[in-house]
Amino acid sequence: MGAGIAGLSTAYYLRKEGYQPVVYEKRPEAGGRFATLEYEGVYINKGAMMFAPELNHGFTELISELGVSHEPIRLKKFALQVGDKITGLDSWSMFRSGLFSFSEYLQWRRLKKFIKDLDFRLESWDPKLQELHSVSLEEFCVRDMGYSRKMLDYIVQPFSSFGYIDPPHIAADHGLFLLAYGDTPIRVPRKGMADVSAELARRMPGVVKTGFRIESARKTPSGFDVNIIGPDGESFKETADYVVFATGQESLGKIMPEINFDMKCTKTRGVIFEARCPQYRKYDVLLFSKFNNSHGVHGGEMKYLPDGRALAGMFLYRPDADIEAVFGKYKELPRVGWSPAITLIPPASTTRGVETEVPGAYIVGDFYRLPCIESCVYTAKQVVERIKNEI
Repeated sequence: MGAGIAGLSTAYYLRKEGYQPVVYEKRPEAGGRFATLEYEGVYINKGAMMFAPELNHGFTELISELGVSHEPIRLKKFALQVGDKITGLDSWSMFRSGLFSFSEYLQWRRLKKFIKDLDFRLESWDPKLQELHSVSLEEFCVRDMGYSRKMLDYIVQPFSSFGYIDPPHIAADHGLFLLAYGDTPIRVPRKGMADVSAELARRMPGVVKTGFRIESARKTPSGFDVNIIGPDGESFKETADYVVFATGQESLGKIMPEINFDMKCTKTRGVIFEARCPQYRKYDVLLFSKFNNSHGVHGGEMKYLPDGRALAGMFLYRPDADIEAVFGKYKELPRVGWSPAITLIPPASTTRGVETEVPGAYIVGDFYRLPCIESCVYTAKQVVERIKNEI
């Protein structure tokens, strides 16, 4: 249930093992938050845009297996804006920026070294990460790294914006995982993340049914009865041996209320727009510091058209963010397709696996330990292994 990257990956791995999955998606197209807008030959992502081979092992394996072409994006193409000051995120640009004293720069280097020594692989959980989960990212940076408010607002908050949350509200293990993206090779699919979901769907002809809404699922002695409403509004029933939920927790609660999936989740608002902003021409990704930030814009992806126009896929820090204060006159394009997303595991919260209270019903998605694209692929593989072991 749900044809985002988690649902599609689960179906893909089940098919490889010889099972016969069917994926139902209520939207008219597959992909979920892996959507991409193509605008005059330029691709801009409506959700996730990049992956790091060192941090996203499962997703990297999947995208390579699918043959989806991708290319590197350099840290110097990431712009950190503090007030009116713009600098690249690579070490040399940061050192030369004048934003920090030498001792503050060394503090930043010390945090990067600490992160480099952590093992973020989901399949080999680092005990240090379990300890870090008990505190917030802000508490860790102040208590263990000696960070000032300036360093929190200049450095830590922009990176935590990858999770659409502020440092006091995100667990340190998850926050440091986001910060790790700033010190490792990063790659982006050439035609956007939608290329990944499109290739998954292409390899499973007839498996993905779009425009179908799951009304309810009920456990029976032999499996599950699933009530479905089709694109024409007609209701019908299917039977299944297993059900896998790749939906938001709100949808899950309506479909099968006996499953308790009450997790904290973030809500973010996004917009894709066109503007002329030559000040950002040499950058592909923008991060805005919280320091002196009255416009409320978080940051996002930038792409450029030959005539000088820029496209921006912005993730807004506040619903009332003042885009024009940063970019000048702009024209809004299709909105970023973010639904309330399970993208935050707050400090000291319990984490959960893919099993549910109902035998044979599983959950996949970006909720597992370090919520991200890696969590989607990892939970997909976990479900397939459990079904194999049961049979």
